[in-house]
Amino acid sequence: MATATQAAASAGGPNRHTQNQGYRLDFEDVTRPATNAFIALTGPANAGKTYTSLAMATGMGTNIGVCDTERGRASHYAGLFPFKHLRMPDFRPQTLVQALAIGAQREIDVMIIDSGTHYWSGRGGVLEQVDRTTDASRSKNAFTSGWKSVKPIEHQMWDAIMAFPGHVIMTLRVKTAYELVRNDSGGVEPKKVGLKPDQRADAEYEFDFVGDLDMSHTMTVSKCSYPGLFESGERIELPDTETGAKIAQWLNEGTPMPTVQHYVTRVMKPETTYEQCLALFRGELSQRGLLGAALFAPDTQEQTTLGGLVARVGAERRAAAESGQTDGSAG
Repeated sequence: MATATQAAASAGGPNRHTQNQGYRLDFEDVTRPATNAFIALTGPANAGKTYTSLAMATGMGTNIGVCDTERGRASHYAGLFPFKHLRMPDFRPQTLVQALAIGAQREIDVMIIDSGTHYWSGRGGVLEQVDRTTDASRSKNAFTSGWKSVKPIEHQMWDAIMAFPGHVIMTLRVKTAYELVRNDSGGVEPKKVGLKPDQRADAEYEFDFVGDLDMSHTMTVSKCSYPGLFESGERIELPDTETGAKIAQWLNEGTPMPTVQHYVTRVMKPETTYEQCLALFRGELSQRGLLGAALFAPDTQEQTTLGGLVARVGAERRAAAESGQTDGSAG
């Protein structure tokens, strides 16, 4: 799958004609856009992460999908909540991206990833792929070989998650967190400081809302980027459909924004030019973080990204225009 940089190159990239045009840089009156939720629910085993995600999702949309990495456990709730179920065959980030593309095609409006931990520390996840790539390399150096190869794959996964055309709820397992502290003898020793999500260290920064569930199924809000909706540290006993509906209502009150499907339709119109594709790629899609949205191309049905589609169509329109100019001059 092409990266955003490769896609930009395919779309033409800066040349003598375009490199000095630059971007339109100016300050504008701010409005709050209507956006999709990006929620993390963390907690130990049996804290109710799956149930809570389904309850909240039911209040947020009508077409719910679950990417299930927990041995099909979400299906236990089939009689309680209406949802579509996909039992994930492996924990490779590439497979999750494919599942998100299928979800977009099926018009899933709330996607539950249960759980996101497996794509980090599970079999076939990011950490295992780094180890395998490192072991197969000449240098045996994880930073120059393993991470260099796998980090772009991880970025593609997160880009696809955050650009999904619907609400996303990801559950995360937690593990014991330690920090090194000085002891009485002047040395250092590990000290237990609590629990943290089993994902990459900065994963929580990606989410708009993070709720930590305990064994009594009470959720403590540790992060909320929705002003006036929930306070940090607020405790919600047995979060349910109403909790999800409250978040969705707040998000829907913003100014409506074009959807991923809107951009796909716009790009696929025969009259859309290379220049328009390039401007869309560099401008609106880049600014909104939608280049990595996973989808299937409407003309070829190949799995790609929104950025990859725009780049390919733009290149085709450019080649067609240049071919027409050549034929015209020859005549």
